[in-house]
Amino acid sequence: MSPIKLVTFDVTNTIIKILGGVGHNYAKVASLYGKNIDALTIDKSFRVVYKRNAEMYPNFGVNHGLTASKWWDKVVTETLTESGSDHENLDKIAKHLFLHFSTNQGWEVVEDAVETLSKLKAAGMQLGVISNFDERLEKILMQLALRHFFDFVICSATARFAKPDAGIFHLALEKAGVKACDAVHIGDHVVNDYNGSMNVGINGILYASSIKNIPENIDKSHIVSSLLDVIPIVTGVR
Repeated sequence: MSPIKLVTFDVTNTIIKILGGVGHNYAKVASLYGKNIDALTIDKSFRVVYKRNAEMYPNFGVNHGLTASKWWDKVVTETLTESGSDHENLDKIAKHLFLHFSTNQGWEVVEDAVETLSKLKAAGMQLGVISNFDERLEKILMQLALRHFFDFVICSATARFAKPDAGIFHLALEKAGVKACDAVHIGDHVVNDYNGSMNVGINGILYASSIKNIPENIDKSHIVSSLLDVIPIVTGVR
């Protein structure tokens, strides 16, 4: 690996994660509007609904005339309906949740993220974010006291490219002014993060708590279970 000048990170489930999980948050907000829905049921419905809408209207529907707010309204409404809710107040719940997840109230920082970012920054690295996220991302990172670590933040909804599209990775390289071989990207998704970055010549690192379900063709030296493990790989100092 050539000397690294740029380190980019995925966001969701890499440096931040939903506080308490999707089902917990949806159920809690729904209860404010008189609905009693099981959080585990919501979790199951959400996975199906999110996948369906991501396939029908990729990248939050930016190329289908949808705003992120409208896209999420659709996901929330379908999730709660398929979890057994009637239609009353679903529009209000969806808008409430969109605002809720625009703040630090819906998110928490992943363990070791701050220490990892601090040490990489101190080592002189350029740091960036490449995330399949909507336009709320900058505000969320600011409220979680993470934004100052990054030289740039690229979210797919405004870039109009979504991982694993090469375009979003090339945009990061252009912003940093570095070659692909001088960059590292870390994320938790095999296709979007690892394969996406490797396909454009960026050094990919897969963040995974277990190698149990990781495809065998992925080099095990490219897998980390802690963000702190990224530091010696990137800096060459062990």
